[in-house]
Amino acid sequence: MKKILILLFTIFISFCIPVVADAATANIKVTTNRSSLIIGNTFTVTVTVSSSTPMANWEFNLKYDTSKLSFVKSDHDFHVVGLDMTEKQKTASYTYTFKAKASGTASISISSASVMGWNGEMNLNKSGASVKIMSQEQAEANYSKNDYLSNLEVEGATLSPKFDKNTMEYTVELEPNTKKIVVNATKEDSKSSISGTGEIEVSKGANKIEVVVTAQKGNTRTYVINAIVKELDPIEVTIDNNTFSVIQEEEFLLKPNDYFEQTTTLINGKEVPAFYNELANITLICLKDSEGNTNFYIVNENEYTLYNEIKFNSLTIQLLDMDNSLIPKGYNETTITIGDKTVTAYKKDGYEYPLIYGLNLENGIKNLYKYDSKENTLQRYEDVTIDDNLYFNSLVGMFGFIIVSYIIFIVLLINKNKQQKNFLDKTMRMNIIDVNNNTLSNVLDVKTKKELKKEKKLAKKEAKKNKNQVVEETDNKEKMASL
Repeated sequence: MKKILILLFTIFISFCIPVVADAATANIKVTTNRSSLIIGNTFTVTVTVSSSTPMANWEFNLKYDTSKLSFVKSDHDFHVVGLDMTEKQKTASYTYTFKAKASGTASISISSASVMGWNGEMNLNKSGASVKIMSQEQAEANYSKNDYLSNLEVEGATLSPKFDKNTMEYTVELEPNTKKIVVNATKEDSKSSISGTGEIEVSKGANKIEVVVTAQKGNTRTYVINAIVKELDPIEVTIDNNTFSVIQEEEFLLKPNDYFEQTTTLINGKEVPAFYNELANITLICLKDSEGNTNFYIVNENEYTLYNEIKFNSLTIQLLDMDNSLIPKGYNETTITIGDKTVTAYKKDGYEYPLIYGLNLENGIKNLYKYDSKENTLQRYEDVTIDDNLYFNSLVGMFGFIIVSYIIFIVLLINKNKQQKNFLDKTMRMNIIDVNNNTLSNVLDVKTKKELKKEKKLAKKEAKKNKNQVVEETDNKEKMASL
């Protein structure tokens, strides 16, 4: 309905407004906020209708390459009809959002357009736009590799040597008590980026400042400035033939952790700021090397040891070198990575957790710890290692005991069965003997009776014989006596 009214109004205007010979000129122009983009990215298209004189109404159709673009959103249709009753409007704009979906060049254009002024139809100039669409691989292939600086400086100081984009390292000397400097750099390629510039804090001695240029392609180039702040009265110590300077300014020192308290100590007869842990009996000072790197060191009389701290949740330990006599049997020295530190550890084949040796800063006790790299935790190690020979002998003894016990059991079982058999045999023999004794007794009884009877008979016969003999002898004696 709205379009019909606008059309009727346009026809009405065309009859009511006289046509002049020199018609005004209007422009319908398409612009984009990106000239090139990667597949998957979105961009904005703006259609601007403008004229040097007020416009009464205007109309256009927006067309785009559907094979390479997909429509995302807009508050307007692709067919636009505009109307103004103020006789003042000279421009109107419409925005559309599209998404790139295929590589190539995508065009956005205007068709079927017209603009009516208050003095009649205007001459019309139309212009479209295009965008170049690339895949990620195509885009990266075209990225710039330029990672050079075109200028590098320190405000108020002079670089040595003079800047050259192919020279990577410079030195600058600063006056004593200099606390901050300003580093400025200019990139050679506008598509590259720079880090390490601006206001930078410095301390006495050497300060290493790195200015890194990252090209659009991703490659980097590092320019180094060695900013040396002169010291009026430096304190130096030597560690492994390397010279270190002692940091004497408290404002540059941050307490390593809550287990230390700020104090002072004497180095080369001069008092310097330090930190002290009473439980662990550790005193720390801060030293700077020739390259400007600063670290805490443990002071023990005239000896200095790098303070190597690692935190695990609520546990903080100072890593220590371990005497070989303390290394558990079967463990060998190796290195592992904990966070951003390379640490000496001890590993045993077939065991998941390596051991590290350290001082518990909370209680001052030295311990071996098992390190779990997956959970990033420590657990105090207890040596429960069994001697291999003892373990083997124990196994042999255990199996020997089992075998001997089994043999004894078998022997006892056999003896028990044998005793039971002997008991039965003896019982049977006794029964047989009893039976035989009874039989023999009966036999003997029969035999004895017969012999007694026989002997009795013989005795009687013998007695009779003796009696007759006595009688005969008596008769003979009587006969002799009669003679």
